[in-house]
Amino acid sequence: MTKLVIEEAAFEHWPIVHRIMREAFEEYRGVLNPPSGALRESMEDTVMKLKGRGGAVLAWLDGEPVGSAQFYREEEYMYIGRISVSVHARGRGIGKQIIAYLERLTVQRGAQETRLEVRLSIPDNIRLYERLGYSILEHVEYPEKTDSWYIMCKPATAG
Repeated sequence: MTKLVIEEAAFEHWPIVHRIMREAFEEYRGVLNPPSGALRESMEDTVMKLKGRGGAVLAWLDGEPVGSAQFYREEEYMYIGRISVSVHARGRGIGKQIIAYLERLTVQRGAQETRLEVRLSIPDNIRLYERLGYSILEHVEYPEKTDSWYIMCKPATAG
């Protein structure tokens, strides 16, 4: 029987969070236009983005780190980004469980909703988030007009 543990990542584990993110987003290299910022994000960029206002979570499957996400708090919402699952661990619901963990964290930290962003060029992810109860808050277009994304939100609930 496999055991999945999701927990807030200690600062010293942020390099693992960064590595999983880079590996997971590699499938989009040369596919997305403009390219995903995750593939350009250095460890220093991640630290600057999260330090003092957010953090990260890690998913461990039988003691091996296989998933991660980053988060930060805005005034009324918690933003979830860079949701990542290692290629060899996909198809087990780990991404959904990471999101559920962060939704509970949103409630614990007193935010009113959870937000995330997803590109229209990745429709499977849009459908996933809709199945999880997220709705479209805003449609944003890249300046190059080569792609666009949705900002999606879900009210925080204690249940």
